Amino acid sequence: MIKAKLVDTDIRIFELVLALLASLRQKGKGVLVFEDLLRKKAKVSEAIVFGSGNAALLASLVAMKKITKGEKTDVIIPAYTPLALYVTIKQAGLTPVLCDIDAKDFGFSSGCKEAKANGKTLAAIPVRLFGLESSPAGKNDGFFVIEDNAQGFITPLKWDLQLISFNRGKNFPLLNGGAILTNDEVLAEEIRRVRISYSAPTLLNNIVTFAKFKAFCLSKNRLFYNIMLPFIEGMRQIKPPEHISEALLSSWQSMLGAGKIFHCDENMKRRFEIAKKYLLLLKDLDGIDLPEVKEGSIVNRFPLLIKDKNKVEEIQLKLKKMGIESSRMYFKPVHQVYGLESKPGEFKNAEYIAERFLVLPCNPFLSDKEVDFIAEGVKKCFL
Repeated sequence: MIKAKLVDTDIRIFELVLALLASLRQKGKGVLVFEDLLRKKAKVSEAIVFGSGNAALLASLVAMKKITKGEKTDVIIPAYTPLALYVTIKQAGLTPVLCDIDAKDFGFSSGCKEAKANGKTLAAIPVRLFGLESSPAGKNDGFFVIEDNAQGFITPLKWDLQLISFNRGKNFPLLNGGAILTNDEVLAEEIRRVRISYSAPTLLNNIVTFAKFKAFCLSKNRLFYNIMLPFIEGMRQIKPPEHISEALLSSWQSMLGAGKIFHCDENMKRRFEIAKKYLLLLKDLDGIDLPEVKEGSIVNRFPLLIKDKNKVEEIQLKLKKMGIESSRMYFKPVHQVYGLESKPGEFKNAEYIAERFLVLPCNPFLSDKEVDFIAEGVKKCFL
């Protein structure tokens, strides 16, 4: 039986009903309410909500392409990153350009973004993998920078845009959804123009989403979660998407987000505290490398690097038998998945990390006792 889950929630079913009623009172304009509160929470001038983080990124790239009249086509991304990022860039009619990643915070390796940039560069997308703070070096000189904070959450805006996600496994889960935060009003206006063609959820979409969200709320119960686990594991996305849906977020999910947005700070702080506790408990364990968890990190899952790549699956299985969920995330870096050309050693960190990653639960509802239990479980795997 699973005792320590990767993903958990404090949302209750009655809150879904209240959000639905609030949306009806707002005459289906919940997105506008949510956007206004996101602006205030993030202290930015513009917040634009979509049906997914990928849809938000797609609209942003298309808008940037229009602003630059299609003269710039390259987008710099990490070589180890969610594969949907590559798919989104290609769908926008642009060319992904890969950078190796740092071995400690998993952001761009030092100087790589600047070395890859040229006159064709439209944008760079530094990714906060697992929600870890990773401050890229240099400035956005001559191109846009989109900070992909989908695995983290709202942090002070450092670049042109910040991308956040409300997907089920993210730090502010509304089951799906995403948003763009920016102070660039010209760019925001163009993104909104692109969004006009996006599709609103149908009545059937809303019914299905409500039913799934109800099941997500019920999964708080450990017995229910374990009964539903085979179904949940079947729903988890293993392969990258072939196409990004140009979709909008429902009004009732937006109202749910509006009701929770100013009451999530403690959960975000707790994620950081749990990550720091893991660092303390596991710092003397041979056989693993630990990440650098900087101030400002809002940790979604806690990553371990298993030095012996041949033991990763064995350790994952041992943890599961102890009741501890873990995940491999992305099995290969982008260039290996899509058969892209690369020089020997060009993406050595990405290749090394992809074979050795294992992530632990870092959800904010874990007690200190449960975190101790997880850390002890990891240690037992190396005895």
